Amino acid sequence: MTTKEKLSLLRNEMKANGLDAFVVFNADPHMSEYFTPYWEERKWITSFDSSAGYVFITQDKAVLWTDGRYLVQAKNQLTGTGVDFYIEGTKDAPESDQWLLDELHQGAKVGCNALCTPHNTWVLLSQTLKRKDITIVDAPLIEKIWKERPKDERQTIYVRPEKYTGESATSKIASLRKIMQKKGVTHFLVTALDDVAWVTNLRGNDIVFNPVFLAYLSITPEKATLFAELKQCDDSVKAYLKQHHIELKDYHDFFKEISHINGEKILLSPDANQSIFNTVEPKNTIYTEVSPIQLLKAVKNETELEGFRKAMIKDGVALTNFFCWLDKNIGKVELTEYSLGKILDKFRAEQEGFLGNSFAMIVGYLGNGAIVHHHATETPGVPVKAEGTILIDSGAHYTEGTTDITRIIPLGKFSDEFKKDYTLVMKAMITLSNTLFPTGTRGVQLDAITRAILWRNMRDFGHGTGHGVGSYLCVHEGPQSLRKDLRDVALLEHMVCSNEPGLYCEGRYGIRIENLFVVQKKGTSEFGDFYGLETLTICPLDTRAIDVALLTEEERNWLNNYNKWVEEKISPLVGEEQRAWLKERCKAI
Repeated sequence: MTTKEKLSLLRNEMKANGLDAFVVFNADPHMSEYFTPYWEERKWITSFDSSAGYVFITQDKAVLWTDGRYLVQAKNQLTGTGVDFYIEGTKDAPESDQWLLDELHQGAKVGCNALCTPHNTWVLLSQTLKRKDITIVDAPLIEKIWKERPKDERQTIYVRPEKYTGESATSKIASLRKIMQKKGVTHFLVTALDDVAWVTNLRGNDIVFNPVFLAYLSITPEKATLFAELKQCDDSVKAYLKQHHIELKDYHDFFKEISHINGEKILLSPDANQSIFNTVEPKNTIYTEVSPIQLLKAVKNETELEGFRKAMIKDGVALTNFFCWLDKNIGKVELTEYSLGKILDKFRAEQEGFLGNSFAMIVGYLGNGAIVHHHATETPGVPVKAEGTILIDSGAHYTEGTTDITRIIPLGKFSDEFKKDYTLVMKAMITLSNTLFPTGTRGVQLDAITRAILWRNMRDFGHGTGHGVGSYLCVHEGPQSLRKDLRDVALLEHMVCSNEPGLYCEGRYGIRIENLFVVQKKGTSEFGDFYGLETLTICPLDTRAIDVALLTEEERNWLNNYNKWVEEKISPLVGEEQRAWLKERCKAI
């Protein structure tokens, strides 16, 4: 069925339900970044498969809003589908809420699936539409027309031992109860899957790339209740839950259970799904605040940090083996973007404790590197030759922790323009790596410091400079981030984040260089405490495309010292051929 045919079916349902417009958000009931195929409603109705974007549909128009990372992808996937698109924040893009307001008549009715709509988005859209007495109603219409919808399958839940988490579930729940007492709330409904997994020290495989399971968690001063698929929990998990005084109930009983809450004070995250608010708000007092779990989870304990360091060693060995293999074989064997990804998977799988990829690997050759979240396909495969450059953004989950790394590899001849841009991005990455900052610094400030060298050369990139990373959890984790927009969360000691400036030239090449770091206290002066970044990622930074003349002495020293450190860490763990390769790749410039 084509996108136009799907839109026609949806518009018929809209008419039957008296709706003038319909909104499809890219979400599941837990507002996850990745979710099961069952909840890919936005992808199904539009054929646009990025991780960001939502679509407004009227009887004669369908318009999708996404961000700058997906400009090229949107052009490729939406042309001719009957779905137009805007890139948010650009001069030609109207505000989506205002666009919908302008399109609709006085007293119109808008539908969306409340189960897949974050509460804060519902409220903001409602406030805008109220100007013309337009109402939003819960109307899950996609389920009526998506006849071949995938099954919502679940996998086994398992315990993550305390030797990896560094803190018990009992201790975490006790900390949350203290926070609840200070806030004066009687119920805390935990809806984000990584929050549930972190509190309970349980993991699962319901969602690709993220070791989480579909569940809700309810915490009161006397009781903690986990709502999960009962058949996912074997006797060992049930015994574990009993040990930590966590009651187990079926996932599908969650809404029935919370409908009985009456006269209580309930803490809910602003991005919890609107169906929860519709269920509990009429009879209770709701405190809408960012989940306190986010900050607790973001500040890693020493056990978790040691896990990151061990995972980085394993990843460094796998990547050394892979990049050495690539250098030896490029131009000699037939390769595609897709097959290269599979080869990297193989090298990672050789490492003890490898559990899977932490996100969808990005392998972008030449111009495909400019597609920020490019997805390499097996058929038709994109041949990779001994010329130009390739961007490889990948990550893994190991027993001890999670990794995320991007490297740009010159495969043959490249342009002087690429060499300059690559050096500028390297300078930006090194600038952040060397930055000291005082207590209270926000990510937006570090983002600007990192971009400054690119701005001076009238260059920029459309994504954030960095994101938080989970400890064998989601590779993208809040609440902190390094972005142009203000996330009013200070960077705290022991937060783990990425450092990944980039530069993208459509149709020619993409550049992104990424290491992970942990925030560490560096010292105290009369002006207070100051923090810096301990780099965690252990993999050579390719210097073949560096214009050394553009580097300052401090930048060159940092780069040489980093590569020397990588060689010292990895050489004892790899074979003779790989040691020789490391020696060459890590030599000083």
